[in-house]
Amino acid sequence: MRNSQRIKEVTSLIEKIWERDPDLRYLQLLYILQSGFSKKHNDAGKVQATEDDGLTKVGYDLFNIGDDAFNRLSKRCC
Repeated sequence: MRNSQRIKEVTSLIEKIWERDPDLRYLQLLYILQSGFSKKHNDAGKVQATEDDGLTKVGYDLFNIGDDAFNRLSKRCC
């Protein structure tokens, strides 16, 4: 079983980051955090698709990234 203390650690880090830019919407914040994590880890989880009109969409699939990895990144940026 995972340590439930990680929930408080992660939410506390997100709160600190969000307070630096409170005009961001929550999902914008999550996207920015995912993008930052991906860039610092050789584009981990980055998903790109080009639409018929030529528009490229970028997303991040970080489903399998552990909370500890997120914590390490977040602590560096706060």
